[in-house]
Amino acid sequence: MLARFSGLACGLLIVALWSGSASAQGELSGIRMALIIGNSNYTSERLPNAGNDAESIATTLRTLDFDVRLVLDATRDRFLGEIEEFAEDTLRRNAGVVLVYYAGHGVQLAGKNYFIPVDAAISDVDSLVDQSVHFDKLLNLIGRSNAFKMVFLDACQNNPFHDRIDSIEAGLAPPPDVSGFLIGFATQPGKVAFDGAGKNSPYTSALLANMHAPGQEVLSVLAEVNRYVRKDTGGAQVPYVQFSVKPEFYFLPGEKPELDVEVRLWKLAAQQADPELIDLYMQRYPEGRFAGEARTLLEKAGSDPAVSLTQGPKNRDALEEEIWSNALASRNGSLLEYYIERFPNGRNLQQAKEIITQIAPGDDANITPAELCRQFATHPNDSTIVYRGVSLNRLAKNSAAAIRACERAVGTFPEDPHYKALLARALAAGGDTDRAIDFYKQAALAGNTRALVSLGLFYELGQGVPKNLTTARALFEEANSHGSTDGAINLAVSLYSGAGGTRDVARAVELLEFASSEGAARATYNLGVFAKEGINKSPENAVAYFELAARQGYAEGALAAAAIYDEGFHTDKSPQKASELLLSALTSDNGEILSKLAADANSWSLDTIRAVQSQMKTAGYYDGALDGVPGPRFNRGLELWRLYGGSPS
Repeated sequence: MLARFSGLACGLLIVALWSGSASAQGELSGIRMALIIGNSNYTSERLPNAGNDAESIATTLRTLDFDVRLVLDATRDRFLGEIEEFAEDTLRRNAGVVLVYYAGHGVQLAGKNYFIPVDAAISDVDSLVDQSVHFDKLLNLIGRSNAFKMVFLDACQNNPFHDRIDSIEAGLAPPPDVSGFLIGFATQPGKVAFDGAGKNSPYTSALLANMHAPGQEVLSVLAEVNRYVRKDTGGAQVPYVQFSVKPEFYFLPGEKPELDVEVRLWKLAAQQADPELIDLYMQRYPEGRFAGEARTLLEKAGSDPAVSLTQGPKNRDALEEEIWSNALASRNGSLLEYYIERFPNGRNLQQAKEIITQIAPGDDANITPAELCRQFATHPNDSTIVYRGVSLNRLAKNSAAAIRACERAVGTFPEDPHYKALLARALAAGGDTDRAIDFYKQAALAGNTRALVSLGLFYELGQGVPKNLTTARALFEEANSHGSTDGAINLAVSLYSGAGGTRDVARAVELLEFASSEGAARATYNLGVFAKEGINKSPENAVAYFELAARQGYAEGALAAAAIYDEGFHTDKSPQKASELLLSALTSDNGEILSKLAADANSWSLDTIRAVQSQMKTAGYYDGALDGVPGPRFNRGLELWRLYGGSPS
């Protein structure tokens, strides 16, 4: 009954401390101001990503209408001077939103946080206190503003003074009073964050990937940042946020798009019928939902040079805005290059050029082994905007290169268990099960959630190890304890079936509810199945679960909800709702739903088919009668709906 997830999806929700009851309602007015500080070039060492992180955040905030002050490699005097001057400016200009971002060394001592300037020469506690910048000082200066205030700290990669000052604790400390602030930390108090394999740290990469989500309130953005970082680090790094005023702040105001980034790019490419855009889609999503259609269109263009797929833009300004917004939302360097080429006088030309320099290069010669390892071996459930997941079949075709890259990554970052888990996956795809299990065990001992879940599946299946359902359950349990939704789902399956221990349906339901709340669509779907069968809640609740699974991107959830509305199962019949769900499902997978609808159309009521026909006719995809009778024209309409995402232009 229960559908499994065999990969890490995401972990616990952001840890938020509610220290007040006030709420800033409505849109925040006034100028947006940001102070961005990145310290890379210290006198004693270099933090390679801090400067890149600061520059990337600064450029992104400028695209979001922030007035940005960027400071790189700040000495103590400049650090303090910039904070003081910025604080005065926020008061003088009556800022409505104030944001401070810091990347560089930061330490905690006796519950207080200190940022380290690049010219600091610290040998003991006294020199640390005297030569650093106190976090409390920053809060006091910025706190004078009545603006909505945010501080983001990517400043706890390591302790540079561990050999000199024993009393310094790991990571940063949560400030005791955050009145008027929202403060985001790259990781939990007392924990260490990762610097990252690419040009940006995992935390900053997550901010960059999510700030451009339209219609997302800042806490929703940070929830996605939390999930992104967990995926990117195998659960080792958990971002943390404190706030005293629940904000109504949007980095990018507007309506939340109904379509995800992949579908939006495909819709853009298909509507323009531009081979270059279609090829960009294939580069970005080689195993994407529309890869089959993309290959067909490209083959059509390549087979006859006289055939041009390009239909021309419906509206050049609208096309420019669509390409620009999609490139920002996806951090897609190739699409930015397309924008620059297509719109040499574009409104966002300079910003596009700046962002391209900050995105990791696309040619393998300039990519580090760690980045290659992630590109080759990341599981689809672990995918982020920067690193797309790849199927086991695709990984098997590139297993030799993936193994070489991941072995070098493990050698470069021996303290990071995630690369061992990626190496294990590459080895498994290449058929070296014994070495794969060995590296999975090493990573699992360090708490890597990917390794814990994968190793549990090896024991559950008896693949390369003696079959042991008790051990499998224990591994799923540990993965769940680290916040892994995959661990939670696999543990729920074990508890529901009783495999490997006592049967506990109630706890299985609790685990699925947790995973569902974290966006795990199959967990949501399973809860719908439970409700429909009266195992959890009642049949009346089933349709709500299935609809949520559909919104989370699971096509089978849309079909299940549509069937309920079509039949009137414990709810009122609604052909209109059923038809909307059926059509939405067409873009949720790689074509199976289309085939199923075309083959089984007669299993739906005449009213529902008639409603589907009506919607397709309105979109211009169907020119037959509204008679509820499927046929070739009906099937062609479904194909066009899937191809163009529900709109012909």
